[in-house]
Amino acid sequence: MYWTGEDKATQQVKIAKNGTVLLPRFTKRIRIPINNQPHEPNPAYQVDLMKKLRIVHDGVLCRNPFPGHRAICAFQPNIVALSDDEMICLYREGSAFYSHDGRLAVLRSIDGGKTWNEEGMAWDPLHDAPDRYTYTAPHASRLRDGTLLVVAHRESINDEDFLSYNPDTGGSKPTEIVLLSSQDKGRIWTAPQVIELGQETVIDTPSSVIELNDGRWFLAGEIWKQWDDPSPLHIKGFAVFSDDRGKTWKNRVEFPSASRTDLMFSHSRYSRMKDGRVAALQWTQDLGGDVNHDLHLAVSDKTGIEWNTPQPTGIPAQTSWVGDLGAGTIVVTYSVREGMKPGVMVALSEDEGMTWDLNGQVTIWDAVGQEFLGVDHKPSYPASHENIAFGKPNTAVLPSGDFISSWWCTQACVTHIRYARLTVE
Repeated sequence: MYWTGEDKATQQVKIAKNGTVLLPRFTKRIRIPINNQPHEPNPAYQVDLMKKLRIVHDGVLCRNPFPGHRAICAFQPNIVALSDDEMICLYREGSAFYSHDGRLAVLRSIDGGKTWNEEGMAWDPLHDAPDRYTYTAPHASRLRDGTLLVVAHRESINDEDFLSYNPDTGGSKPTEIVLLSSQDKGRIWTAPQVIELGQETVIDTPSSVIELNDGRWFLAGEIWKQWDDPSPLHIKGFAVFSDDRGKTWKNRVEFPSASRTDLMFSHSRYSRMKDGRVAALQWTQDLGGDVNHDLHLAVSDKTGIEWNTPQPTGIPAQTSWVGDLGAGTIVVTYSVREGMKPGVMVALSEDEGMTWDLNGQVTIWDAVGQEFLGVDHKPSYPASHENIAFGKPNTAVLPSGDFISSWWCTQACVTHIRYARLTVE
């Protein structure tokens, strides 16, 4: 998706598969996007705001302290605020992103996120015996009565077949979606309860259970490819509802975006707005996933049933998570893997996402030079999942109006999870 001209300094130009121009004698990189791909922000959706973002403090959530002795990686952090000072973080711990030793681990902070203590696992997979499962993708939420919920995935494992994705078709193995709960602020969790969201064998739950104004639970799903499906990837989203505290899920609603034949919308991190509506910024791509577009904003009514058609935002990004600060102000934490400045960013809007202050955005993770694992970038799904080195940002709004952004990343060969607490001034 890139072309390059001759570099006058060396006349020695090599082109990597991701379009990066590699100059052997210099540590310089050149990327020139073509085909009108939105690697640069679209000015039609930009505005400069008086309010500004400020990092209060940031640091490591969890990182393997002995990488020379054991292979332990931390991925997919998901923070839930219990108060302005106390919060917990659910995350996946394992030896690799798709490894068969995935566990749902818990961290806790009681000082506003400055320090984090390990509290073990929400569920020990050894308790599944004689069955064997690997766990991943925890998404946590807090109900109005204080109950904590975690929705996650688990995959049945065996020693002969270790791949979660078909390298030829990009299809996925069947997985189970499970729900765990806690009544004591996340210290003791129930055993995983398998929940049924649909007849499809490959369903992803991209975000948390949301309690609606009327007490029903909302949960979004995304339909992915089956293992042997040779067709281009076309992810389709829907929502289901529970009125019996997660025992059954029904009244399925197909999102308007699912009917698009030119674009697909995925990795949609749905968040509850202050007034009870549900909103998400969605990774937007051509069918097949080879071309990225700017993030699109989807918003529901207060029932979670009626949805708008996703609208462009001008933000050139992939995975993201929004948070509503009230009075029309929303923030987004998002990952950028294309262009000259890959990393994790935070941006602000004062009109519920119609325009964004990208000139005032804050970089909370600079991934330049550390955006990929290995030596050969694999741009196409599913191979791209083999060597991405950061992602899955999360936004958790605190009672004070501050918010915590979290993400996973790789630094000096150690994949770990980090956070930044930010405020709006």
